[in-house]
Order: sequence, then C-alpha cells, then structure tokens
Amino acid sequence: MKTKQQRTDFLRENWKLETLTFKWTTSRARDSYGYNICTLRDKRGNKLNSNCGGGYDMQGTALGNFINDHFGDELKKLSSADFYGLSHYNPNAKTHKRRFLKRATDKTQTYVDGGCGFDSMRRILEKIGFELNWVKDTRDEKIYNLSIK
Repeated sequence: MKTKQQRTDFLRENWKLETLTFKWTTSRARDSYGYNICTLRDKRGNKLNSNCGGGYDMQGTALGNFINDHFGDELKKLSSADFYGLSHYNPNAKTHKRRFLKRATDKTQTYVDGGCGFDSMRRILEKIGFELNWVKDTRDEKIYNLSIK
C-alpha cells in the first residue's frame, strides 16, 4: 500500500481527480437509443470513463473502472477473499479451480468488477487509503470528493 505521503502526492499530482462527478444521460446513438449512460468526469469535466445500458450498478462500474485505471498496483496487494468484486485471474491456468486466486501472482490479471456494487468499490477504495465524501446529489448527477483516509 502507499504511505500517507505517497497518497497525498498522488492527489497533488492528479488534482483533477479530487472531484468525481457521476452524470446520467440518455443515449441518442443508433444502436443504443434510449439506453442510460453513466459518465464519470473529473474536476475539469474531462471524461474518465462511461458505461451504457442498465440492469447492473452503473455508478459502481464507473467507479470500478476508475479504480482499475489508477490503483492497479494497490489492488494486487489485496486478497480477493476479503473484497467482493475483486478478482485475481490467471488466464493460463490448466484447471478452472486455479484460474481465480485469492492472492495476486506475477501471472494473474487483477481487476475489480464495479457491477458488484458501488459500496463494494467504495470499501476497496478505502482499503487502498482513499475515501469518497459526498458533496451533492441531484436527479441526474452525483458529486464526490476523493481524499486520503
């Protein structure tokens, strides 16, 4: 895990990530017209990621993708038995039982599945040493501040 100073440095260097905005819109694309879209944006309004559809936790998926993009090394240090949605996957395993492991190795791909829920992703983020603080909630937008724990 990162030390408190390393986490502080991360937020200072990536100051745009201090404010995370989840915004819901409706797709106007030909193949997905009418579907919901959840977009995660930084402090400046730059799109970090988005997902489309429904029937799963779209906000959790956006946060999970954010965690995968920015905290991959920290995820490898966690046990998948302790966190719902965290996986250490070995694509080269001979049997199915050895494909998903509790601990990461040099042969595993580590990721979180945000569709497992926003609260699960939030717990993983807190274990890494960061927390989300609620700022504002409207009909089509939720705003959080990312800070060190």
